[in-house]
Amino acid sequence: MLPSPMERQQIFYWLKRISSVTAWRRILQYYDAWAIATKNSVREAQEQGNANNTSLPQSEYELILKCLVHCEKGVTRLEKGDKRVFKFDANGEFAMANRMLSHWTQMLSRIELGENGIKKDTPLWPEFCKTLTSLAQAWGECATEILEPRYLEDSALTLYGQWLRNELESMSFPKELAPVPDPVDNKFVRTNEYTPYSGIWEPVDVAKPSMLSLISRAPKPQPPFNIMGAMNYLHGGSRAPQITVETADDNIDLDTTWRLLWRDERYADGTVPEEETYYHFTKPDEVQPPAPAIWAPKETI
Repeated sequence: MLPSPMERQQIFYWLKRISSVTAWRRILQYYDAWAIATKNSVREAQEQGNANNTSLPQSEYELILKCLVHCEKGVTRLEKGDKRVFKFDANGEFAMANRMLSHWTQMLSRIELGENGIKKDTPLWPEFCKTLTSLAQAWGECATEILEPRYLEDSALTLYGQWLRNELESMSFPKELAPVPDPVDNKFVRTNEYTPYSGIWEPVDVAKPSMLSLISRAPKPQPPFNIMGAMNYLHGGSRAPQITVETADDNIDLDTTWRLLWRDERYADGTVPEEETYYHFTKPDEVQPPAPAIWAPKETI
């Protein structure tokens, strides 16, 4: 299964959108709303004298706050053009920001299934759940296809198949999409080789060069190239992954050659492309993140 020409344009636009600073600024707003909801719960419990009998103690809020700081740092560095924040290493601010989000998303699932419970003296629990769920949805819309996976031997994140086809049909796109770049000076990287640049790469069918061609410095392969699957956002300094190919009966992981279509050099000059003004996100349902009421002590009579 291979993307159609129109789907290639959509995938290219989509990968730019979910890796944009506009997307991650928006996610940060949802993260901040969740942290505020947690803070309000902690303070309410303290006022009621139940600080030691709540499922959201001060220590939990402090951990969430630390992850929020990582998210803020990630956005700040991305605004300056640093794409390393998407990686899973010491630079991976978003990977570190995801720790408490991932923990509490799993906890919420266990609570809904009845495997875990919430202490009855936990105040503002619905607000905590609402802001957590909104953040998880906004995060999931972008992070799952952009953030480098923990296990670097995993195949490429974006797989072309029925799921992606359905997703593309549900997404919003401009009436006229720009054509997919077709570079003249082609840059290739093969599975397990180090990717020189962050950006959008496409798997193509290019024969591995022979030893003789390397010695004789034979010219690089030239287009047109046979596409092997979906474009992916790959990370500079990381090994190029395999690609997963979906067939009628199975999914197969294959080595491939990745061709650079677009090097991500956004924001290094301090500007945000005008294109981002028109970016539209679908998750969660509300357009803007909720703004939990700031906690205030109750009046004493």
